[in-house]
Amino acid sequence: MSANTQATSEPTHNGVLDVSDLRASRVQRYAREAGEVYFERKGGRTFLVAER
Repeated sequence: MSANTQATSEPTHNGVLDVSDLRASRVQRYAREAGEVYFERKGGRTFLVAER
């Protein structure tokens, strides 16, 4: 089990946000603010990725 299980609340330097544990309304807000985005699943986690 990973020691870091807390969801990130801010995008990383590369425009990736771990949204696995966030409510849908919060994910929608991030997506609207970021513009063009897509979702990625890796290792059982869901990430919102901003197109640059």
